[in-house]
This record gives sequence, structure tokens and C-alpha cells, in this order.
Amino acid sequence: MNLCINSACIALMLLSFQPLASPERGWTFDSADNGITIHFREHSDDLVEVKAQMFTPTTYAGFLRLLQNTDKVSEWVDNVSGSVVLKQISPSENIVYTQFSAPWPAKDRDMLTYSTFRIDAEGFRLEISDAPQSILPPQADYIRITSVHAVWQLKKLTNGNTHIEYTVFADPGGALPNWLINKLAKESARTTFENLRAQLAPFQTDEHPEINE
Repeated sequence: MNLCINSACIALMLLSFQPLASPERGWTFDSADNGITIHFREHSDDLVEVKAQMFTPTTYAGFLRLLQNTDKVSEWVDNVSGSVVLKQISPSENIVYTQFSAPWPAKDRDMLTYSTFRIDAEGFRLEISDAPQSILPPQADYIRITSVHAVWQLKKLTNGNTHIEYTVFADPGGALPNWLINKLAKESARTTFENLRAQLAPFQTDEHPEINE
């Protein structure tokens, strides 16, 4: 969270992909490339919510270990320059502060979020939303990203792969035009998934105290 897959397995992935990747009502297809599919839908104020999906081998524990490794975040989450857990509320709940490098001439962004995860009959699910801003007031030289809601959903398949789906909406604030925000959101989701797939392999032997697989 070995990527070498034989041709039979690839064929099975492609067959499996169609029902899993079918867009829910309201989702519009954007692109499919290198095993990663992007959809989007209107959210609010002419901004879009983005959904990314792919199949890749991973355990839930390996994925979560990578996700919680703040030293690695900047290596796979697009444009992240740093991340730190400010508070662990429970073994499955955290308050996280994240900083993003914005392309010139935009101002850098930061984000304060609450995350919680669970495993049930549907698989592994991690939800991210705004945390109370009083925990960490706005920082100098950063625009605070607000109205954040994101969900990671993982489901193991019988062919040894895991279907990973990520939906996200966030209002970056500032003066960027909405068309550019939407374009960057789709591109960022794809880059993040490409990086995620590359980073997952070393974590596959890791266990996690809160996950029994």
C-alpha cells in the first residue's frame, strides 16, 4: 500500500472491472488509462466530486500502514508537501494536518481533517472530513481547504487483487477558476492512484493491530 501479473490474471481483472466500475447514477465518465478509471459529478458551486478506481494486489493492513505513514505521504499523494497526526482520538480515529504545494502562482494550501476507518461485510472503508478548525487555526502563508469529504473503499477479490475506490470533494478556496480546480482534481486523483500502486508493495507483509485479515 508484486505488481507483476500474468496475462490470465490481467484478463480476469478486465472482466471483473466492468460491473465494479459502472458509474452510479450521476457519475460521468472522464477517462480510463493504465488500469485507473476516473469519473466525476457535479457537487456544488460548479465544482465537481471525483471518483477514482483501480485493481491492485494489497491487503487492508498494508494499505492502512501506507496511509498512516506520514513520512511517505508526499511520495504518493499528489502535491502533498507534509502531513502530521495531531491527535489520535481512538485506534481508528485521527486528526490530521496536511500541507499542499500549489503550482505557481497559486498560494499553498493546508487541510485539517478527521479520519475514521472500519471493516465490515463491504470491505475496508476509511472516511475523511473536516475537523474543527479551532484545533489548529489558519496558518500564515496557507489557504485552508474546507468542505472536505473523501472515502477510501477497498474490497478484496477472489483473484488476489483488491478493488480500490476513492471519492473526494474539497473546496480549495482562493481565486482559482472553477474549471481549473476541476481539471486539477481529476489529474491529481489519477497521479495519486499511479503513485499509490507503486508504493503499496513494500507494505504487504505488514500487520496492523486493528485489522484481522
